Amino acid sequence: MQPLQIGVCSWSLKIADLDQTLSTIKNELGLKLVQLGFFDDSYKNTDQIMEAVKASGLEVSTTCIGFEGEDYSSIPAIAKTGGYIPDDDWDNRLAKTLAVADLTAKLGVKLLAAHIGFVPHDSSDPKYAIMVDRIKRICDELGQRGLILIMETGQEKAKDLIEFIDAVSCDNIAINFDSANMILYGIGEPLEAIDILKDKIIHVHMKDATWSDKPGQQWGEEVVLGTGQSDIPGIVNKLKRYGYTGPLVIEREVGDTPTRLADIKQAIKLLRSL
Repeated sequence: MQPLQIGVCSWSLKIADLDQTLSTIKNELGLKLVQLGFFDDSYKNTDQIMEAVKASGLEVSTTCIGFEGEDYSSIPAIAKTGGYIPDDDWDNRLAKTLAVADLTAKLGVKLLAAHIGFVPHDSSDPKYAIMVDRIKRICDELGQRGLILIMETGQEKAKDLIEFIDAVSCDNIAINFDSANMILYGIGEPLEAIDILKDKIIHVHMKDATWSDKPGQQWGEEVVLGTGQSDIPGIVNKLKRYGYTGPLVIEREVGDTPTRLADIKQAIKLLRSL
């Protein structure tokens, strides 16, 4: 992988077939790097996935996991249903995580990304200790497979995220920085967050957004990269100043497939100019 190599999230194309997705990334977008997402049961088709990735010639920056039952209809809804928060589905979500971890290792990829769920801001909250134990368990399992868990920014303030990572106290946990998520969730200014997260950032999503009128209560709006309030040039420059050399992976989650492809092409043009 080249320093600051541009890639794209597989789910951003909104194409159901993996072979077609990878072909489009390579031939239409002209990219060589992909982040593979597994949000349904497709991860169980291990042989097909392995063959598709090998045939494409693309490099995988990281895998990404999501779960059935996660409700993104509102911020309060995802706070209750996201990641490893729900007690009644913890065993199922852990089992899926370990299965995707096995697939990740077979692909020769070292990173597995996830929205772990809303960690309570108050460390004295009983749920805080539960989340520390759950993420520690996941990190231990991933460590046995030679993998690193990368938590995606969005739900927690940067300072709280660092404190949580320190509480988990595992060597194989880091951050996937998504500036737009901080705006969408109304949690903090992305440029200021980089100053706090710095060397914990090992993977970056290139996504843009505008603030909600009611930050933290209602979603902001995702927009085409470079047209929102993330200050993408400032984000890239600050990452470079801190010595970041990982990938810049475009994520687009709004619109139909043709619209998304056009938006991704615009994002690629912007990133290449930077």
